[in-house]
Amino acid sequence: MSLKKDLDNITYSASEDSVYDADGHPFRFQRQKYIPKIRRIQTLLGAARGWHILDVGVGYGAFLKVLEEEGYRNLYGMDPFPVSLEITSRHTNAVLRQGRIEDENWPFITDMFDVITCFDVIEHLKEPRVFFKRCRWYLKREGLVIISTPNRSVFYEMRNWPFIGIPDNQITHINVHKTAYWIEIATQEGYTILDQWLGEHISHLKYISPILNKLSEKLHIDLRRIPGLRQMEQSFCMVLRPSC
Repeated sequence: MSLKKDLDNITYSASEDSVYDADGHPFRFQRQKYIPKIRRIQTLLGAARGWHILDVGVGYGAFLKVLEEEGYRNLYGMDPFPVSLEITSRHTNAVLRQGRIEDENWPFITDMFDVITCFDVIEHLKEPRVFFKRCRWYLKREGLVIISTPNRSVFYEMRNWPFIGIPDNQITHINVHKTAYWIEIATQEGYTILDQWLGEHISHLKYISPILNKLSEKLHIDLRRIPGLRQMEQSFCMVLRPSC
C-alpha cells in the first residue's frame, strides 16, 4: 500500500490527497501558486521548454507536476525525505535525488541548471544563507534562482491574535523574517534581484480571508491587486541572478 503522507517530513504537513486530485493533477490552488512563478521564468528566459530546472525541497512534487503540465521536461528535484521523494515519483517524471541544502555537495554536477527554485523551504533552515551559497555552484552563468518564504508583516503577526488569526504551528519555521532580511542576504551573497513581489493567497486570518474571497467572486476582480490589500499576502517571492 502506498503511503499518502510522509510522517518523517515534519516540515510539510500536507497529505498526498490534499495536493493532488483523484486523477493525479495538482489542485487549482497549486496552479494558482506556481503558474505566476513559471510566467516569470518565461519572461526572463523565453518561452522555450528546454531549460534545466531544479526544485529544492519538493514537498510532494506539485511544482514539478505543474511544470510538466506546462510542457517542461528537463526537471530535477532534491529533498532530504525519502518518502516525500517516493510520493513525488508517483506524480512526475522528474529526476529525483535525496539531499540536504546544507550538504557540502548536492547530488548533481556543477553549472548544471538554468533555474533553481526553492518554495517555502528556507525559513526551515538554521542558516538560510547556505542556500544562496550552494546555488551559485550549480547554476549556469546566466541562471536564475526563484524563492518564496513567509512574509513577516504586521498581518503575519496578527496570526497570534485570539479569535482572528490562524496561528503558525509549524515548529520548524525558525527563520521567518521581514522582506528586508532576505533582500540583504541575497545581495550580500552576490545576487542581483531581478524581481520581487508579495504573492499567493491570504490564508492566515479567519474572517478577513473568506470575506475578501466572497467580494472578489461577486465583483469579478482580484481584490489582492489593490495596493493596501497586497500587504496582507502571505508570501514574499524573489527572482535572483548571480551578479558575476
